Amino acid sequence: MKHIYALSIASVLAGAAQAQVVINEVDYDQVGTDATEYVEIYNSGAFAFPLQYLQVVFINGNAGGAVEYRTLESVSWPALDPGDFFVICANAATPNCDHLATPATNLIQNGSPDAIALVMTQPVPTVIDVLSYGGSVLGYTEGTGTTIEDSNLTDGISIGRFPDGNDTQDNNSDFVLMCSSPGAGNVVDPQACDLSSGVATLSRSASFTAVPSPDGQGVLVFDPNRSGEPLSYELLTADGALVASSGSRGANASWYIDLSALKGRLLLVRLTTPTRNETRRIALP
Repeated sequence: MKHIYALSIASVLAGAAQAQVVINEVDYDQVGTDATEYVEIYNSGAFAFPLQYLQVVFINGNAGGAVEYRTLESVSWPALDPGDFFVICANAATPNCDHLATPATNLIQNGSPDAIALVMTQPVPTVIDVLSYGGSVLGYTEGTGTTIEDSNLTDGISIGRFPDGNDTQDNNSDFVLMCSSPGAGNVVDPQACDLSSGVATLSRSASFTAVPSPDGQGVLVFDPNRSGEPLSYELLTADGALVASSGSRGANASWYIDLSALKGRLLLVRLTTPTRNETRRIALP
């Protein structure tokens, strides 16, 4: 559903067609009254993107419909540089808020399902990114809508792309439950916030372990994988950059990787099987 066309209406739009501006993170549900909601936009492209020509459109997907209930835009919005974030918030106390929107409560509907679209207004209105959450909204979904849902039981939780800007054209693959981080790199850290579902789940079992090697030069990873499922490991930095990955492994799945060049860094080890997604945090001495 995503299309980005060449634009030539003015020099300010030069390179916009090659910029990749996406909905990067959304916090739409909080404990009690929803009063600290926000949407974060991210430019993963190579050129500045003119946000003055962008609309953020909110879609109500109730009962199988697709009805626009709010549109936000402003000619004062700046050009968004590559690798930069733009945060639209309902509360001025939200970190890194760039645009304070109204209403102050219930700015973003809570889904099951709903959607958000980014629309480039020039030279003709063109949808350049969509997120359908809590399921799929007809006409406003890339692939399938994400089935993970923001938590109204724990504050500090959002849904976001991991790593930043990750876009496989499938909402359900691209978005994970994560720690809220408006205007900053998305971080999946199961020890800093309670991630109760999705690929960032922290298993409370002791089966999956990741520890520094005795010489302090690497990481030892082990899972008994008693069911014998196909299993893979990924090692990532705290901001989601992939450092290394393993191939499919069977029972007693172990892995060692030399990380002497990353001593002192906070790292994440992610285990994935058809039925399990677990993450461990580790810091090399």
